[in-house]
Amino acid sequence: MSGAPTGPDDGGSGLVVSGGGTVAVAVDELFVAAAALGAVAPVVDGWLARAGVLRRGLDLLDVDEPVAAVDAASPAWHAGVGCVRLEQSRDLALTLRSSLLDAAERYGVTERLVDGLWQLGAAVAAPWLGLHAPVLVVGALLAAGGQWAGSGIWRAAGWGPTPLAAWLDEHRDLLSDPGFVRLVRLAADHADETFSAALHLPVPGGLGAVIGAPESASMVLAAAGLLGTVGNRVLVDGPVRVTRVEAGARGSVADRAGADAAPSGHPAEAAARQGDVVAPPAGIGDLADRVPSGDDAPQIRIERYGTADDPRWIVYVGGTADFGLVTGAEPADMTSNTHGVADDAKLDRLRFTGADTAAGERAVRAALDEAGAQPGEPLLAVGYSGGGIIAAKLAADPELGAVGAVNLGGPVASAPTREGVGLLSLEHEEDLVPATGGAGHPSPDRVTVTRSVLDPDREYASAVPAHELARYRQTAALVDDSDEERLVEFRVLVDEVTGGTAGLRSDWVATREVSPATGAR
Repeated sequence: MSGAPTGPDDGGSGLVVSGGGTVAVAVDELFVAAAALGAVAPVVDGWLARAGVLRRGLDLLDVDEPVAAVDAASPAWHAGVGCVRLEQSRDLALTLRSSLLDAAERYGVTERLVDGLWQLGAAVAAPWLGLHAPVLVVGALLAAGGQWAGSGIWRAAGWGPTPLAAWLDEHRDLLSDPGFVRLVRLAADHADETFSAALHLPVPGGLGAVIGAPESASMVLAAAGLLGTVGNRVLVDGPVRVTRVEAGARGSVADRAGADAAPSGHPAEAAARQGDVVAPPAGIGDLADRVPSGDDAPQIRIERYGTADDPRWIVYVGGTADFGLVTGAEPADMTSNTHGVADDAKLDRLRFTGADTAAGERAVRAALDEAGAQPGEPLLAVGYSGGGIIAAKLAADPELGAVGAVNLGGPVASAPTREGVGLLSLEHEEDLVPATGGAGHPSPDRVTVTRSVLDPDREYASAVPAHELARYRQTAALVDDSDEERLVEFRVLVDEVTGGTAGLRSDWVATREVSPATGAR
C-alpha cells in the first residue's frame, strides 16, 4: 500500500526512539540533549587540567597577594574561582544528563507497565471472546443481513442511511486509531486463547504466554497445508523464479511469468549482471526513496558497491502487491507475508505441511544469487511492509554476511535478530500493519522509531493512510536529521557499505510458479 499523502500532516513529527539494549524510551531530541550534556564533562575536565597548570605556574611565580589583603584582581584568586565554576558546570551537566536519561527510563518503565496491563486485559478478554464467538458471529451475520435486507425499506421510508452504514461512515478512522492498533497487536498474540475457548479446549497453563503471532500464523498455515492436499488454494505457497529487467521496467504479473532470463553461459547473462551506475545513498531517507513502489514495478532492487574483490550489497524489497488470501502468480502477497511471520516460530519447523519458506524471501535470495552476491559478503537489507519481513529475515541469517536491515512499516516485532547486526524498524503509531506481528520481544540489536503521522481532525482517503510508503519516506528523512546516537550509527553503516562511491543497480521481478494446488488467478 503506497501513495503520496493527500496533504501536509499536522500530527506530531517527533521521533520516539526505543530499543538498542536500553529500556529508555523518549523523543530523539531528549537523547541528543543527554549525549551533548555527557560530552561536556570531558571537555570541562580538559579545561580544569589546563587551569591547574596555570595555578601551579602562579604558585611557582609567587605572585599571590597576602591573605589578609585579598584583592579581587589577584590572578591566583581568579584562577581558583574559575576552577570552582568549571567544576560546578561539569557536575550540573552530568546531573542534568542523568535526569534526562532517568526520565527516559521512567517513560520506558511506564510504557512496559501499560503494555502489561493491556496484555492482562487481553488475556482475560481473549477467552471471553472465544466462548461467546458463536453469539457474536450470529449477531454480526444478523446485523449484516438486516443491513442488506432492510436498507431498501429504510431508505424508502426516508430515514437516510441505515444505522450500520451511518456508524461505519462516522467511524471510518477506527483502523488508524492508536488504541485500535494496540488491540490488533494484542489480538495477534492471543489468537490461540480465543480459538481454544471457542472450541471449548483448555489452554495449558503458561502456554498462552509463549504462543504469539508467529506461532498463531504457523498453526493457521498448518491447517491450510492440510486442506491443500484436497485442492485448497488459500495460503498455500509454491516455487518462485526471478528475472532481471531493465531498470524501472514495468509489466504485469502475466508478463513477468512469460519472460525468460538469459540461459546460463549466454553472453547476455554477463551483461545482465553489470547493471546501471547509481550514486550511493546518503542516508536512511535515500534508502527509503529507492524501495520499489507501484503495483507493476519490479519487486526487488539490488545495488552492488565496492570492487570485484570486495563487493558490498544493498537489496531493496517492495511491499505487498496482492492482498488476497488465494495464492497466485504474485509472490508479494498475503500468503508470503503469513509464511514470513510464521517462520519466526520454532513451532514452524515441526509442521509436516505448509512449512515452506516465504516465496518473497526465496525470490530475494534467488535474485541476490543471480546478481552475484555470495554468502559472507556485506549486505544491507531494506524493505517496506511485507518486504520489511524479508529484510529482517536476511539480517538474522547467520549464513549471510548481512550487516544490518531497515524496516519500513513491516510486522517484525517478533523477528529474531543476530548479535551485532542491527535492525532499524520505523513504525507509525496509527499503522496497524506492524501491529499484526504482535508485541514481539526486546533485543539489543533492534532499534524502533515511532512517530504519529496523522491529524486526528482530518479525513483521509486511504483505508490505512499511516501505512503509505510516502509517509515512511518522510519519517526516514527525519531519521537523517536526528543526532540521536543509535540513529547516527545506522547512517554511518550506510556509508560503510557504499564507501561513498557509485554502485551498480539491477532490478528483478519475481513470479510464483502456480500449480493445480495453488491455481492461477
